[in-house]
Parts: sequence; structure tokens; C-alpha cells
Amino acid sequence: MDYLNLPNLLSGIRLLISPLAGYILFKGHLWVATVLYLLLALSDFLDGLLARKMGSQTPLGTLLDPIADKVLIVSYTVALWLGDFRWKPDSLLVTLWLVKEFTVVLGSLFLLVKGNLPRPNLAGKAATLLLFVYGIVLLLCNLGVEVAIYIKPYIEGFTKGTLLLALVLYVRDGIRALLKIS
Repeated sequence: MDYLNLPNLLSGIRLLISPLAGYILFKGHLWVATVLYLLLALSDFLDGLLARKMGSQTPLGTLLDPIADKVLIVSYTVALWLGDFRWKPDSLLVTLWLVKEFTVVLGSLFLLVKGNLPRPNLAGKAATLLLFVYGIVLLLCNLGVEVAIYIKPYIEGFTKGTLLLALVLYVRDGIRALLKIS
């Protein structure tokens, strides 16, 4: 029963609330959705910190946390894309993110079938952090915050570069794992 711990609970809550928060954003409740997004993104930081500090890292948490991250990012990306917003997610950035995630999911499934747990790389963690920051910047842009509008292209470029680096590293690591397993 060690999988029932606070970090996993935070990830589970993030997983459950993210689609609702995305719907709230889609409906145009920008302030509420922004506060929810900040809280949900903060919960990602907290669950990892607590898992390390409490020594309560579990295989469930290893899978639940990144899934919850993806559901949060997808929920807000879709809501911003389909909703009536001036500032929408960049198409190339979203494409890079989807290709990276598709690659990670395929590689992870292969590793799991072979009895290995997939491990994130630092660039992948940085890309997730930057995606959270990018989401905050987009929300603030839509709220009319001038500094967010100014830094948006820089955050966008840095996020694209980090996503590309993470993708390359995951492909490299996947090839190495495949060669080791075969």
C-alpha cells in the first residue's frame, strides 16, 4: 500500500482536475483557469519534491506524474487552440511536443514490455517545465499582461529548442537501449 502517498495523491488530483480546468478555460473563464493552471503546475513541482524528501517514490508515481503532466498540457493547449482567444499555442511548438511525446510513449512501451522502467532525461524535464511556463505566458498574454506579450517569442523559441533537444536525446537513448536489449 506504499503507492497511497501524498505525492501520488497530488498527481492523481492533477490528472483528474486538468480536463475540468481546460474546460473552464475553453468556456472563457480566463482568471479562474489561470489560477487553476498555476496551482496544478505547482502540484507537479510539489509531488516530485515530496516524493524525494519523503523517500516515497513508487512505480505508480513514476508513471502517474508524467501522465498527469501530459493531461494538463493537452487540456490547456486544446482549450486555447479551440477557444476564442487572441493568443494561441504555436503550431511548430505543439508539433515538436507531440512528436517528442509519441516517441517517448513508444519507447516507454517497448521498455516496459522488456521489463525495464523508462527514465526521463534532464532535457525532457526541462521541456516540461518550459511548457508549463509557456502555458502561463499564453494565459497572461490573453489576460493582456504586457510583459508576457513581450517575452512570449523568447519563451516559445527556448521551449522549441529544448523540446528538440529532448527528442534527439530520447531517440539516442532509445537506440542505445534497443542495441543493449537485442
